[in-house]
Amino acid sequence: MEKLSRILKAEPMKWMHIPVKRYLSLALLSLGMISCSDMLEVDAPSNLEKDQYYLNEFDADAAVIGVYGQVLRFAEQYVLLNEVRADLVEPTMYADADLVALSNHSVLAADHNPYADPRAFYEIILNCNDVLQGLQKMRGENRITQDQFDQRYSDIGAIRSWVYLQLGIHFGEVPYVTQSIESIDEVNNPALFPKLPLAELVDQLVAFTESLPYLEKYPSNLSLVGNYDGYFMDRTFINKKILLGDLYLWQGSYTQAADMYRDIMETGTGNDLYDQYRMSWGGAPYNVVYGKENDIRTLSNNNSTGWRSMFGRPSGDRREMEEWVWIMYFDSEFAPDYPFIRLFGSQGEGEYLLKPSQTIMDLWESETQFNNFEFDARGYLSTNNWDEVNPEIGKYTNIYNPATSPLDKDGKWFLERSGSMHLKFAEAANSDNLSDELPRLARALVNQGVKSAYTPSDFSGDDVTAIQNTLYLPHPYDFDARQGDFPYYRAPWYRTQGLRGRAYLPPKELPEEIEDLASEREWTEDLLMDELAQETAFEGHRWPQLLRIAIRRNDPAVIADRVYDKMSKSDNPAVVSAAAQTRAKLMSGDWFLPYNWEE
Repeated sequence: MEKLSRILKAEPMKWMHIPVKRYLSLALLSLGMISCSDMLEVDAPSNLEKDQYYLNEFDADAAVIGVYGQVLRFAEQYVLLNEVRADLVEPTMYADADLVALSNHSVLAADHNPYADPRAFYEIILNCNDVLQGLQKMRGENRITQDQFDQRYSDIGAIRSWVYLQLGIHFGEVPYVTQSIESIDEVNNPALFPKLPLAELVDQLVAFTESLPYLEKYPSNLSLVGNYDGYFMDRTFINKKILLGDLYLWQGSYTQAADMYRDIMETGTGNDLYDQYRMSWGGAPYNVVYGKENDIRTLSNNNSTGWRSMFGRPSGDRREMEEWVWIMYFDSEFAPDYPFIRLFGSQGEGEYLLKPSQTIMDLWESETQFNNFEFDARGYLSTNNWDEVNPEIGKYTNIYNPATSPLDKDGKWFLERSGSMHLKFAEAANSDNLSDELPRLARALVNQGVKSAYTPSDFSGDDVTAIQNTLYLPHPYDFDARQGDFPYYRAPWYRTQGLRGRAYLPPKELPEEIEDLASEREWTEDLLMDELAQETAFEGHRWPQLLRIAIRRNDPAVIADRVYDKMSKSDNPAVVSAAAQTRAKLMSGDWFLPYNWEE
């Protein structure tokens, strides 16, 4: 079988980006609040005089954009905490001690590790609190309509809940502050704000997020979601239903979680009915494809076609809209800087501080494609220098061209997409006691879709009325994927090909020796952990999944064994020697960062 080292490597393509910071700056400039020379120094709206600021709908929009400008600064910490603490990313020889400690779970309170600073979370949270209070004031004074209030209040409330969920995931017990306060240091006053453990925090977040008056996307006729400099703001705002689905998933409310995800999975209408967010073969924009099936050199490896292109298409591209649910953009002309070139790149402005772990490389190399090539092509398409000593995390750097534009560090922050959403739906289904059939459905979505999984192996007729569907299951698990001609069926899910089908990989079937439901669920959950690693590596989903499953199973080995595997395969002898000690710590349930508040 042909080796991967022979694959030809494509040159990265350059693209342009949406300047969120510019939009905020122009908004404030038009209000006479800043001068031209100050345009690049705009702070969040909470730093302005609130009584003079919250006057009309335009102010409300600028406040919303100000929060998102602040959230952009959180991108580096979000990705590092969710990936470096797990098993798919490890420090290189160029990494500093703080990154190594994060990876090895050896962060101490006395270290003042900047990546483990809870203050960064609360800076966003307190800004959200100020904006929520300002919006309430505006509504009370009839400066904005009820609809304008509902849309913006819900958006900022959802961002606050999302940041709080991240805070709880990494620190375990945190203060829950929902009011505007004078000083950030008041957060750390237990008399005012006692800490809530993660489970109680999630319950509070569910209650608040459920109470938000508007869970839909912003209407398309608002200036907030318009086209700025040729790019669309539509996907830059948090999807509140996915957030609520995530909160339900953490809470163990699996039917409600699946219901939220299903609602987004079926967003498409009209021409997109069969395609948007369903991982459809219609047009196959993100399939692993070869120009010639048996020629390894013809793997589609560029920013325009094939699986890799989901990370490089320009904003607003129709095909981008079929995968991305939440994505934010960085512009090199405006603060904040795109951090991932420095962290992951090895050329130009890259410092190559982090790389794919040998754990994820081994997992990708353990697969065999339909054409018998022995690797998961998603791995090659997610990395650079695959066969070399120092592979790179390529999802964030494929659009960077250090040879021609070393200072052009525009980029994307990948937050939620169809692939991650299908995996979380499958996790909810597999854990739901609503039906013993649900683990099979979960595997169907991971493998090659409902139509394939629910077509009997001996079927040879024309009438598919009674097959290719799960309509006998209660909602949200009732999928119709029928495709037949006598009678004629083209059901909404008939084009779905599943995660592995899209990746040109054969399905993974339940072993025959597994007969009881508990074992089936655990085997399926293991499949979901592997598949999430292979599909969404480096995108910020790994640590939350491992932690959630470890808690659900009451099994610390879910985390401990995977982190141990990463460390024991490191090319740094000091890391290898610390692997057993780290595993022992994680096996004790010591999973959270120290809550170190620097005055």
